[in-house]
Amino acid sequence: MSLLAALGAKVRELRKGRALTLMELGELTGYSWQHLGAVERGSVAPSESVIVACDTALGAGGALNRMLPGVIREQAHLRHSSEAARRSGTEAPGADVDWGRLSACGKRASGVTSAVVDDIEMITMYQRRLYHELTSTQMLVPVDGHLGLLLSLLETPAPDRLRRRIVSAAGEAAGFSAWIWFDLGDHFKMGRRYGIAMDALVEGEDRGLRSYISAYQAVTADAAGQAGEAVRHASAALDMAGRSVTRVTRSWLHAVNAAACAHAGDSRTALSQLGQAHGALEEAGDERDEWMYDFDHERLLGYEGNCLLELGRYAQAARSFEHALSGVPATCVRRRAELSVDLAQARLGEGETAEAVRLTREAITVFAQRGSSSGMSRVRQLRDRMAEQPAVRELDDFVRTWQE
Repeated sequence: MSLLAALGAKVRELRKGRALTLMELGELTGYSWQHLGAVERGSVAPSESVIVACDTALGAGGALNRMLPGVIREQAHLRHSSEAARRSGTEAPGADVDWGRLSACGKRASGVTSAVVDDIEMITMYQRRLYHELTSTQMLVPVDGHLGLLLSLLETPAPDRLRRRIVSAAGEAAGFSAWIWFDLGDHFKMGRRYGIAMDALVEGEDRGLRSYISAYQAVTADAAGQAGEAVRHASAALDMAGRSVTRVTRSWLHAVNAAACAHAGDSRTALSQLGQAHGALEEAGDERDEWMYDFDHERLLGYEGNCLLELGRYAQAARSFEHALSGVPATCVRRRAELSVDLAQARLGEGETAEAVRLTREAITVFAQRGSSSGMSRVRQLRDRMAEQPAVRELDDFVRTWQE
């Protein structure tokens, strides 16, 4: 039995031991019963957040969590073995060893092996996990250090099949670093990292991952109030993706485009893109791009809420945000805080100022603990909308407690 199948069997065993149906487990974890069924059958490799949620809901005491690293390694090995099998030809033999210069070998770069690249790819996965536990300042050094390592490996000779993987890893790591710098409020360094990411991915000819990074450029431009730039990047991401991404990723790309268009005042295109996002997600199966985060119906509702908020449909936006919040795992505290600010904007639009302040205070606590400059920027924008209302004093006083 493969490790993936063993993990699925363990989930099924624990679920049946607690007399739960797949639908009931889906309600407990916030994930669709169809996806959980595919995990149990071993037909799809689950993400870490899915396994963490299952481990908690089923009272596994960490048993499922401990099985996941082995599954990740197994899937990486199978994926890269399959890629190698599809490619014909053999690698050219290396140069003959010069025994007279053997003493100089210690000064040369180590050879890049498949095992090394496997480990490097896992580093990014673990860093993303830590992003939800640590502040952006704490994450900055290891994330940029990881990027530096990958860029140095690009200077080391490696077989084409491994170099392609290193190039993709470098592009992905640079995109993650860009997001960290965005969260810290340094848009110049963010832009430099995005440039590194796109340059690397052009070499790797990975259109799917390039579209992913380009869409994140749209997200950050949108957050900075650069509506035109956001639309440009979002549109480029969709065009770049073509048929190279799964329907789940395509749904997210449409959602990013919808939000950008809504903020640019193009409500007609925004609603059209939102409809296409829902359609793509409804048609999506279990297949997912390995670098794509866990985008699902609840996350799409967050984008829907933002579009409705921009259109002034506050009650509808609030319902979308509430449903989105219900599907966010407890470990994703930043995401929950961001949605809380969005929901606060909708409540403010409905005239429920006290509730808006309560939600905003909860978000401030998270952003302050995580050192999120981008999160605080969202709060400041909301605070400015409250400027003429007495409740803004309560919010200002709460912020002062953190400054002290």
